[in-house]
Amino acid sequence: MDLIPVYYLGRKISSHMKKTIQAFLDSEKIAIAGASPNKDNFGRSLMIEIEKTGKEIYPINPKYAEIEGKLTVPTARELQSDIESLIIAVPPQLTEEIVSQCIGSGIKRVWMVRGMGKGAYSKEAHEICIQNKIDVVYGFCPLMFFGTGFHKFHFRLRRSFGKVPGEFKFTMN
Repeated sequence: MDLIPVYYLGRKISSHMKKTIQAFLDSEKIAIAGASPNKDNFGRSLMIEIEKTGKEIYPINPKYAEIEGKLTVPTARELQSDIESLIIAVPPQLTEEIVSQCIGSGIKRVWMVRGMGKGAYSKEAHEICIQNKIDVVYGFCPLMFFGTGFHKFHFRLRRSFGKVPGEFKFTMN
């Protein structure tokens, strides 16, 4: 999957977040913190939808041994070292703890989910990522990029109302 390039005044705009999103799209293995067996759990929905794209999903949850037939690990620190991408779908007050678990692990990038409501973004967690050279995506629901139909429309709608991070406010061709 490739992102649509962004242009402004005829020149292609390069952004670190776009490159990080592309790295997520190119990842074969993705961990998701915050999934649970609860049918209304957003992390579970992410697991199901992203797995449809052919990705291997690795749930992180200290309370459950298995989610949707997949064995869980209790912390990000316990992920296999070849898993480099982590989607965080928890309340912001838990994000800092999860990001701290990534230090010294194989995780190279985290996506702090933003869907309805506040999402998982934490300024403190973002700072920890910067200090430890972990790339960050925030301000978006991953399904805007991994999903289809309504999810793609949701991205265009948010962009048209200026509800996206600055890197994405330019017109997409």
